[in-house]
Amino acid sequence: MDDLDYVLQVITPWIDQYISQGPDALSERKLVGVGVWTLDAEVNNGGFLQYYFNSRGRLAKQTVKALRSIGARDTAGALEAANAEIPCWPLPENREERIEILEQVAERARFATLETEYYQQNEDRIHLLAQYLRSTSDA
Repeated sequence: MDDLDYVLQVITPWIDQYISQGPDALSERKLVGVGVWTLDAEVNNGGFLQYYFNSRGRLAKQTVKALRSIGARDTAGALEAANAEIPCWPLPENREERIEILEQVAERARFATLETEYYQQNEDRIHLLAQYLRSTSDA
């Protein structure tokens, strides 16, 4: 099974669990999987603003640590820089409140530069995540 298929097979139920029960219901291993996967999916689909607009952006702080734990240090640095553009943490659970905050920073934030950096990285996050998941287990 290739890395992408493996990662999808493993994390799909975790994403469902995150959506239905929130991040506190997930083990550290599951948070790594969900955090890395959703960051990649959201940023590749619509950039950092989309990531933060959606509820997945609430995992942004934990995802920096998750990226480092899988060995994606450059991506962790880009996310950490993007997180620094956000004026308050944690982001509100309420989508309208989150959007209001993000619209205020969108004009001055350097997300476009950070997205370019993100897209140009040579880290294969899916491969790194698959390696991490294959080498760890929930206790």
